[in-house]
Amino acid sequence: MQDRTLDESVVLPEIRGEMVKLRAASWEDFSTMDRIHAFSSSLTLVGKSEEAERAIVRSWIQRSLRWQKGVRTQEEGLQDAEARGVMAWSLFANDSQDADGDELIGMAFLVDIDAWAQSARIQVILGQDYRGRGYTRDVMPRVMTYGFAPRPAGLGLHRIWISTSSSNMRGHAVYKSLGFIESGTSRDALWDDSEAHYMDLHVFDMLVDEFDPIQSLATFGLHTIMDNPGVREALAQHERTQNIKKKNHEEQAVQLPPISGQRQTISGDDMVNQDEELPWWRKLGANRKRD
Repeated sequence: MQDRTLDESVVLPEIRGEMVKLRAASWEDFSTMDRIHAFSSSLTLVGKSEEAERAIVRSWIQRSLRWQKGVRTQEEGLQDAEARGVMAWSLFANDSQDADGDELIGMAFLVDIDAWAQSARIQVILGQDYRGRGYTRDVMPRVMTYGFAPRPAGLGLHRIWISTSSSNMRGHAVYKSLGFIESGTSRDALWDDSEAHYMDLHVFDMLVDEFDPIQSLATFGLHTIMDNPGVREALAQHERTQNIKKKNHEEQAVQLPPISGQRQTISGDDMVNQDEELPWWRKLGANRKRD
């Protein structure tokens, strides 16, 4: 029977991208998020005020650090089917101009990790000056590859989802380009205090058999890094899925009845029988004679 509980503790693997590198987030990194204005425009991006978004990220980092240490609250019991895990990474630019090469540009998260349903929510938060430069497209597929990879190489997730406000149209386009499908809308789920009106919350998701570890990067001219955690396992899993789909498609094609090029001849008796089977309202006026 497959284990559907969270591990007692977790080790956040380092993940490399072509533009960024990811490592476990720290409190020092959190203090830098304000300096790079990572919470600016949060109302537009996620439908939360800057203060609310900052508090949420602080909570995510705390829960991620506690899980790495194997320290969890009673409410986060390991055997609880409702327990949720959080993993927080800090993002550093590969082309950093800093002397030590550690230029923090944002953070990436897997939150609401549900071991029972094998699902998680992904979110990337970037500093104001690092948005719109392709970092999200480099980060998300690599984190998702780790998430979808079977355990113990990855998290063995079945579904990864993301949510955003109706005003974040750039985000909508990015998520769709990554292969996410818009699966639902929560009407008036968010409140815009500056404009004094409600906003819709849009949910995008992807299932494991819909995720292509190579194509998700190749679409943007990026490449798979084979040494990253879970990559080989995710590729093997994807190949098995494609083979199963191909086999099912071939079996369905064999079972389809042949299409005849000849018209079927219907006898008078057949027409009478069909007429008897028609509902009464279809027979009205059938025997009426016209002058």
